[in-house]
Amino acid sequence: MRTFYESDIRKRTLVLSFALIAWAAVVALRLVQIQVFGHARAKTAVLDQNRDKITMEPRRGMILDRDGEILACSLPAVSVHIRPVEKETPTEERAKIRALQGLLGLSKKEVSYVLGRLKNNAPFTYVKKKISEEEAARVMALKLPGVEFEPATRRHYPLRSLAAHLLGGLSLTEDTKTGVEARYDNVLKGEEGAKVVYKVSGGRDYQTQVIKSPVPGRDLVLTIDATIQYYAEKELARAMAEHEAAWGTVIVMEPYSGEILALASSPAYDVNDYPGPKDAWMNRAVQLTYEPGSTFKIVTAAAARERNRVGFSDVFDCSAGSITIGGLTIRDHERVGVLSFPNVLIHSSNVGTVLFAQRISIDEFHETIKAFGFGTKTGIDLPAEASGIVHPPKQWNKKSSLPHIAIGYEVAVTPLQILRAMNVYATGGLLVRPHVVVKDEESHPVLDGGASGRTDGPVRVIGEKTASELVGRVFEAVVEEGTAKLGRLDGFGIAGKTGTAQKYDPALNAYTRKYTASFVGFVPIDRPRLTMIVVLDEPKEGYYGGQVCAPVFRDIARQVLRYLRVPPERPLPARVLTAGMAKGERP
Repeated sequence: MRTFYESDIRKRTLVLSFALIAWAAVVALRLVQIQVFGHARAKTAVLDQNRDKITMEPRRGMILDRDGEILACSLPAVSVHIRPVEKETPTEERAKIRALQGLLGLSKKEVSYVLGRLKNNAPFTYVKKKISEEEAARVMALKLPGVEFEPATRRHYPLRSLAAHLLGGLSLTEDTKTGVEARYDNVLKGEEGAKVVYKVSGGRDYQTQVIKSPVPGRDLVLTIDATIQYYAEKELARAMAEHEAAWGTVIVMEPYSGEILALASSPAYDVNDYPGPKDAWMNRAVQLTYEPGSTFKIVTAAAARERNRVGFSDVFDCSAGSITIGGLTIRDHERVGVLSFPNVLIHSSNVGTVLFAQRISIDEFHETIKAFGFGTKTGIDLPAEASGIVHPPKQWNKKSSLPHIAIGYEVAVTPLQILRAMNVYATGGLLVRPHVVVKDEESHPVLDGGASGRTDGPVRVIGEKTASELVGRVFEAVVEEGTAKLGRLDGFGIAGKTGTAQKYDPALNAYTRKYTASFVGFVPIDRPRLTMIVVLDEPKEGYYGGQVCAPVFRDIARQVLRYLRVPPERPLPARVLTAGMAKGERP
């Protein structure tokens, strides 16, 4: 018979045995869970603690001008990153970052970000991306623990500010882009690669494995000619300084292909310092709209002549110097008398233009305006192009809108749209789509092929006869004897039209004494090689388009035609040279 003591011991043994068995079962189940069902997850967690997956940046494609001149390329650079170091104190970390701050020019915000990441034990933090190799060498010389280096590339623009607004620019992190860099980013950027870096405890790397090699981007060939671009920028800068203009732009286009040979905008900036000063990056040639003034008369004339509503022998009495319609008074810049239809345009009479514009209806005029491409984007392969503003006929004031629009008000256009409109006359009546990129490095055309809703081929806007007659009897005479006489060029005929538009101030709800001056034309007349527009906003010394813009056109055209070896189409004027001799000398 068992004693009470023996029974108690037996019970305790059984309880302890059951507890041990239960504990062993729990441990076994947990081991099964971890080693069988959770094996993959546990393995991933361990590997994540001992490896980093790093993106490998591809080489960005180059951008070249039409003759192979490098406009943009990628140079070797180095990115600096930092890892936490085992047993390193916060004081030591701050001292290390302060040393980097002095060498790399880190801002207070950047320093705070890096210190915050180290405090949170982040395994990998970029200190600064894409520094020069010289800067990297100075950082390496410090031999700071946990500071590591990664090969990268940095965008470089060898010609600095040349074609800045067309190229656009690229930030160091490549998250901000404009111009061609943005429009053709998918072609230029290539495909990212990836590598895995394995490390031991403490963060030291011991092996690197590339799991996907980066694919470099393709090179682009532009329609731009770097030499012509230089001529355009040089003369634009000279005119900006001479007339103290607020902004200006010059666009040079090959008439039949629509290839942009030069696109200059001012103020300019060094593309290597993108985005440069405030608003300097804005491409005013395609992004900014303005009321064009008298350059829009090239559309008004086409609308009337194409419908035979006005003849070249028709005359208009402009002697009053002004005309009032529907409470709107329109004035001429100078008092003129009775003018024929050609002379109305040659001398840019607003009164005469209103008189012949009244022979067409609102719907007919609107149809011609839209046919010339106003109110819609030209389709140029640059980002952020403005459409301009052309109101539908139902929104026109029945009495005043037609005469106002006839002389270039109540519409908003871009310089590129006016250039393309004048180019209709250079091509004999065809509307051509402008573009800035020819092909990629594999000779693949990169135009969007009508993705914007347009075709690449020219579209007839007016008859060849209408275009030829207006050029020969009107727009050539504008330069030879009219408002653009300062734009005459020895040996060549130029067809063009001046514009001087008063600027509207929405705050005052009135037109001011500030002006936008412009001149648009093409040269030579018989076989046009260049169509060009020059626009200066708020010029101080003289404000008429014929005074400030036509001479810029002339000076650029002279240099470009010589560069392209275009022979004169007219005899050059005779020059008489006189040699002086001192009294008593023999010849």
